[in-house]
Amino acid sequence: MTGSGDEDHRPPADAWPLLGAEGATVLDGAELLRVDLPFATPVETAVGIHRHRPVVLVHLTAHRPDGTPVEGWGECAALADTTYDAEDADDAFTWLEASLLPALLRVSGRSGALPPVGRIGGLLDGAGHRLARSAVEMAVADAHLRAAGRSLADQLGVAGMRLPAGAVLGLPESVGQLATDLGQLAAAGFARVKVKVAPGTEAVIDGAVRPLLGSGLLVQLDANGTYGDDAADRLAPLDDLGLVCIEQPLGRRDLDGHRRLAAALTTPICLDESLDAPSAVIEAVETGACSMVCVKPARLGGIGAALEVISWCEAHGVPWWIGGMFETGFARGVNRALAACPGRSFPGDLSPPSAYLAGDIVRSEPGRIDARSGHRTFPVPAGPGLGPSPDQALVESWTVRRVAVPTPSD
Repeated sequence: MTGSGDEDHRPPADAWPLLGAEGATVLDGAELLRVDLPFATPVETAVGIHRHRPVVLVHLTAHRPDGTPVEGWGECAALADTTYDAEDADDAFTWLEASLLPALLRVSGRSGALPPVGRIGGLLDGAGHRLARSAVEMAVADAHLRAAGRSLADQLGVAGMRLPAGAVLGLPESVGQLATDLGQLAAAGFARVKVKVAPGTEAVIDGAVRPLLGSGLLVQLDANGTYGDDAADRLAPLDDLGLVCIEQPLGRRDLDGHRRLAAALTTPICLDESLDAPSAVIEAVETGACSMVCVKPARLGGIGAALEVISWCEAHGVPWWIGGMFETGFARGVNRALAACPGRSFPGDLSPPSAYLAGDIVRSEPGRIDARSGHRTFPVPAGPGLGPSPDQALVESWTVRRVAVPTPSD
C-alpha cells in the first residue's frame, strides 16, 4: 500500500483487510510445494516420533502494473499428523490444490487482479481448513506487500523493533537434565522457557524449577491437553513456583474443565489448541476457562484473525503472547512482527528455527544479546513482504513435491 488514505491511521486489525484493495497486483500463476526439513532432534507426539517437518508452501507469481514481477509466499503450519490440529500436511496440500488455489485464481478472474486480503476469508466459507486458508492469506499478503515495497513491520507500525525470545523444552527426563537445560537457555539469553509437562513429570519439574525462584527466568508449562479429571491434584504442588502459566492442561474442547481448574489454581491457565478462531478466544476468556491467550496465527485462521485477537486482548486487558508451530524462518519472521504489536505480555516462541530444525528455507541471524537486559533479541524483518524471502536454492534442495495449479482458462 502506498499510504494514501485513512487506512494508515487505522489500527492494524482494521487496516489489514484493506491490504491490496487498490488492485495494483496482477496474479499470473500459483504453485504448491512440499519441502521436508529435518528436525534437529526427533519430535515425539501422541501418534509417533517425527524426524522431518513437512512444510507446504504456496507460491504465487504476479506483477505490478508496470510489468515488474513479484512473488508471494505462504506457509502452511500443518504438521505430519493431527495430534494438535484437525489438518495434517497431506490433507492441507490436497485441499489447497483441489479447492483453495483454484478458488483464488477464479476470484482474480479475467483481469488477473489479486484480491485484497479481506476477501480471502470468503474462499472457504466456514468449511474449516484454517491452516490451509492461512497459507493462502499469507501468500496474497506477501505479494501485495512486495509489490508495494513495504514490509509487514511497516504495515503494522513496528518497523525497527527487536524482541526478546522464548525457548521450548520437551518433556523432562530428570531433575539434573532439566536444570542443565534451563541454565543453558538462561545463559544464552532466552527470557522465557516453556517446558512440556505431562502426568508423572511434576516432581521432576518441581525439583529443577524451584531453585530458580527469584532468578528472573520466566518459566511456563505446556501440557498439550494430556491431563484429565485429576489435573488439579497433580498440578497443585507446582502452584507456588511463580510460573507464567500452565498452557492447555486439558483437552481442546473441555472449556468447563479448564474453568474449574483455573478456579482451583493461582497459576494462570493459558489456552492454545482450544483457540482456533477469534470467537473461541472470546468465549474461553469470558467463561473463565483461561486468563491468558496463546496467539497462533495459522490456527486462528491467518494474520487477520490473529490481529483481531491481539486487538481484543489489548482492549480487555488480557495477557497474550505469540506461540510457535515449528515454522521455517519465513513464517517465524511473520510471528516476530505480530509479537511486536502493542499489548504483548511475555516473550513469544520466537527462537530461531535452528533450535528445532536442521534445515531451513531462509538464511536468518542467530540474534544478539542486549547489553541492558542480557536477553537475546531478534529483529522484526525489515525487507519488502511478510518475512525474509525464501532462498530459491534452499527451497529447491528440500522440495519433494511441486504442483502447478492451472488457471481457469488452462
